[in-house]
Amino acid sequence: MRSYSLKWRLVSSLLLVFLCLWSLVFAWLYVDLQKRLQDTLDQRLFASAQMVARLIQQLPMQALNNELNQHPNKPADAENLIACEVSLFSSDISIGQHVVAKTRGAPLNLSQQQLGFSTWQQGGVEWRSYVLRKNDIQVVAAERLFLRDSLLQQILQSMLIPLIFSLLICMALILLIVRKEFKSLDALAQHLSRKDLSLAEATTYLSNLDPKNIPQEVQPFVDNSTQLIQKLHHSLENEKVFTAYAAHELRSPLTAIKTHVQLAQLIAQQQQTPQNLQDSLQQANISIRRYAQLLEQLLALTAVDQEVTQKLEATDTTSVLHHVITDLRPTYPELDHSLEIHWTSLTTIDLPYFALYTVLKNLIENAVLHAQANVISVSMQDKALFIQDNGNTLSEHEVEHLGQRFWRKSAQQSGHGLGLSLVKMILSKYGYSLEFQVTQPQGLTVTLSPYTTAA
Repeated sequence: MRSYSLKWRLVSSLLLVFLCLWSLVFAWLYVDLQKRLQDTLDQRLFASAQMVARLIQQLPMQALNNELNQHPNKPADAENLIACEVSLFSSDISIGQHVVAKTRGAPLNLSQQQLGFSTWQQGGVEWRSYVLRKNDIQVVAAERLFLRDSLLQQILQSMLIPLIFSLLICMALILLIVRKEFKSLDALAQHLSRKDLSLAEATTYLSNLDPKNIPQEVQPFVDNSTQLIQKLHHSLENEKVFTAYAAHELRSPLTAIKTHVQLAQLIAQQQQTPQNLQDSLQQANISIRRYAQLLEQLLALTAVDQEVTQKLEATDTTSVLHHVITDLRPTYPELDHSLEIHWTSLTTIDLPYFALYTVLKNLIENAVLHAQANVISVSMQDKALFIQDNGNTLSEHEVEHLGQRFWRKSAQQSGHGLGLSLVKMILSKYGYSLEFQVTQPQGLTVTLSPYTTAA
């Protein structure tokens, strides 16, 4: 299951809230501005009609007729914002309504509109009009609605730009603030995620943290983690001490037992004792050798745990590999036919000689003894060492347990489950990782690489 970032989840949530808030504000502004603009422009139509009516009332009727004759109606002019029409009502019913004045571009049916405000359409153009009647004078003021829509759009655009600009500023400020507030947590996570970090170093680091740099909500988690790491560190230290003490105390008695068994074997051969007794002594000698190997591995683990890591010089892989093959050849004579070494690819590795020797010896021996491989390939690429075999295939579950102390695939297998654990500990001590990957159709690929280049 993929984890999520609390930082980016917080940022995205805040941005979403701001975006929704800004949208609601803009929608409210749109509705309110539209209403206010309609009211204002309607008031303008009303004021225009009132003004025209007052002017008309101050003029003689003959002047109105002359003005109409001198300026006949022209085609519609889109530049006129307000269209106006003045009509007179005669006392003679047969004459009816008579248009005495009309602006250029005014629609034909202005005089037919109802009193007050109304919205209507003519020739595909929507109009908004106001009809005023005083005595026998009727004044109609009208304007195109698309002009109102255009004005509203321009006003909204002028408001939208500052809103968008302020939203971008808020986004940038949120990112900066969240990044600043999470800086201490990022440093904490980065430090604790180091692969070469020991439990003692982690405990010291957490204990020395300044509470002022840790958020109050996170402080209990840090305190509990510190206590847990301290307990784990103490437990492992006690285990290491016990292991080292037990291995050291058992070494001398086991050596004495081994000497006595070998002496008994020699006496049995000289006196020609029954074969079953000689077989029993031989089996005892093999068991003692196994347990002696176990003690040596436990002591090696203890030595690695207690060793102080120092800056190292590069070790020639070729010379170490020759040494390993020479030492393994008497025990595994078939190794000469199994090994496929790409000598030209071998370079240097930043490990001490003894450490690289122990690593290569255990890995090759593990491939021969436990995997029962008849082809073992050794090569290097980009500071990474690859050991690939065609031995027994392991499941994904079994691969996950490789390198754990005392783990074996089955109880019938030889060994004690410490070889790969020793290799993993040595490599981790010097900044190297150990990775296992099942290959097809069978076999296993072991990769040694520095932490900086590890996948």
